[in-house]
Order: sequence, then C-alpha cells, then structure tokens
Amino acid sequence: MLFCLLNLFANIGFCQEIKKDTRSQLMKDDDMNEYNSELVSNLDLIESLELAGIRNFKFKLGEFDKKYNILLTVDEFESGKLVKSDTLMDESNEYDYYEVHGTTYFVDYFDQIKIFTKEGQNKLTLQIKTYSMSLNKVLTYKYIDENQYFNLRRYKNTAWQINKKIPLLVYASSWKDERGNERFCGAVNMVENEKFTEKIISSSPHYFLISYKVSDFLQ
Repeated sequence: MLFCLLNLFANIGFCQEIKKDTRSQLMKDDDMNEYNSELVSNLDLIESLELAGIRNFKFKLGEFDKKYNILLTVDEFESGKLVKSDTLMDESNEYDYYEVHGTTYFVDYFDQIKIFTKEGQNKLTLQIKTYSMSLNKVLTYKYIDENQYFNLRRYKNTAWQINKKIPLLVYASSWKDERGNERFCGAVNMVENEKFTEKIISSSPHYFLISYKVSDFLQ
C-alpha cells in the first residue's frame, strides 16, 4: 500500500505541467495579495515611515557653474540664544563619476543634499548625503517637562546664494501657550522672515537649525 501511494505521488509530480510564470512581479512577490500593495501609494509609505520616527528630506540647491566650498552647519538655540554650533560638512561641491561601462572618471557639481532623520529617546539621528559623501550626526536634548515634544520643519526656498547662510531644516520643541497648554503651530514649509515661520522660531524654547553656505573655493 505504501509503495502504491509513493508511486502515485511520483506520477503526479512527473506529470505536472511546466509553464512560464507570466504574472507581474507584484503578483509573484505577494501572490495572496496580503498587503493590497496596488493601492499603496508613495505617500502611504512615507507616512508609515514617519510612524516609526523616520523622515526623509531632499533639498535642491540649484545649478553650479564652477567649484565652490559648501559649509553645512547645525546651530542649537535655547531661549532664542545661540548656545552651540557644529560643522557637519566643509567640502567642495565637486563629485567624481564614471559613465556606464566607462574607464575614465569625470567631475561635476552636486545639486542637492539629502537628509534622513530618525527620532529616538531624547535624540535625533541625522544621515546626510550628497553624491560624494555620507555622514551621520546625533543631536541630543532634554525635555523641560513630560508634555514637551519636538517637530521637524523644512524650509521651502533652498537655492544657493554666494556667502549667504541658507536654512534647510529646523527641529524645534513645542511651547506653552497663555493657558499653559503645550502647542506647536506655524508654517509647515518654512520661508525666512515669513510670519508663520517666525512664529515657530520665536516661540520655541529649544531648536536646532541646519543650514548651508556657499563661498568661493580657496586652494
């Protein structure tokens, strides 16, 4: 009897039809449609990352026509006063690259800075990337009380100007209103000297400001 069963299974496997799987890659990866992925947008993925405390920011700097120096800094403010300033990057705007299957490398100027952030317990981890480099930085802080919280806000106009400090990103704490309630309100996309941007900067008792500055490259 055992021999008969084994023989039956062997015959079934032997007779199984071979056919090329022409389903989409999505169907192959999730054949039970467990994740309903055809309805998931890029925004949905970004929002789900935010739930895990992860954000990503891409800042367009504009076109460069020659070699410049790029200085990227983070300034820490408490009660409106600068208490600490760190240099995150002090490099030229050049990067090297190879064309596909090429053996000669070329030089061009990068046009963007990417910043990935992850919030943790009393800290914000930054990963900063250009076409030529990648670095990490951890910002640490203490809460004034258990109700305080921090928010990230990006600046809207980030095109470079010579010898001008251009703000990119602010990580600011909430503040208490006249009733003693903790709040955070103001611009979502910040613009220098604009009313709702200044509301955040002037109201937050503790914030970090990430900026960059373009200057002539000195040999």
